[in-house]
Amino acid sequence: MKKSLSLSILLTLSAFIVYGFEPAPGVKLDRFVALKDPPWTPQAVPTKAPLRSAENLLVTQRGEISVKVDVYRPDSDETLPGVLMIHGGGWTGGNKEAMRPIARALAARGWVVVNTSYRLATQAPFPAAVNDVKTAVRWMRAQAQEWYLDPDQIGAVGGSAGGHLAGMIATTADRALTEAAAPFGKHSSALQAAVLMGAGVDQLARALESPQPIQNQLLFFGGPVSEQRERYIQGSPFHQLTAACPPLLFLDGENDTPGLRYITMRGRMDELKVPQQLVVIEGCAHGQWGKPQGLPHFVAEMDRFLFQHLKPTQK
Repeated sequence: MKKSLSLSILLTLSAFIVYGFEPAPGVKLDRFVALKDPPWTPQAVPTKAPLRSAENLLVTQRGEISVKVDVYRPDSDETLPGVLMIHGGGWTGGNKEAMRPIARALAARGWVVVNTSYRLATQAPFPAAVNDVKTAVRWMRAQAQEWYLDPDQIGAVGGSAGGHLAGMIATTADRALTEAAAPFGKHSSALQAAVLMGAGVDQLARALESPQPIQNQLLFFGGPVSEQRERYIQGSPFHQLTAACPPLLFLDGENDTPGLRYITMRGRMDELKVPQQLVVIEGCAHGQWGKPQGLPHFVAEMDRFLFQHLKPTQK
């Protein structure tokens, strides 16, 4: 048994070496994806299915700010699992339109993808963005019948700040940061799986380790860690992690300090026996999940992981 395990580890490591990639110390890599390899596709499932879509649907009104979503799904009436898509931009910029290529590509693989906006830190500080993306999950369950979406099988995908927000939904669900009169409050915001790309999962450590205050954090949390320490804790997926967290995929580009952000988080997840994986895409930098070079592979790895944990009825 030990010999078989050792051989398996050696074969895995040799695959990384062949591609010229070696994980940083302390990083446990589950898979390295080379750009020359064909993107993963389950058997007998088209990856360019015609889509049914609607864009800029109103989810809720937050004062003068509208939280809106785009919905994409295969053009059929078969019930499918749902995926919330969350854009990045350091909580202070970006928009859901940037995620539309990824959302469409993932939907074509057999998912109901809901691509959401949220209040930026320049519009409202923490926990506004978290509350908005949780509301989007509850909206998905409220609209499940209209969009032939399975309300019991919902995941999330986010990049950078969006990955952080996906991690916040995954680690808090209905347990914390709830609103007194939350829109669609009778529905759950819990996820069954999530994909975090280039996400900061411990904002407290990030602030404490920085030689100077990080401007985006100051805006997002409403002040420095010396004044808002509890907010930095509440806003860190690592510090909200419990055994109730769903399976997580940490999906990074090779040129984005792959895996280093998650070492402590993944160690704690192992202790709690929460399934998790780290996959690295060759040659990609932070934010390049939507670029033509990397998009097919990022989407394929999302699909592979979600397929494993959300039990799509189409596959």
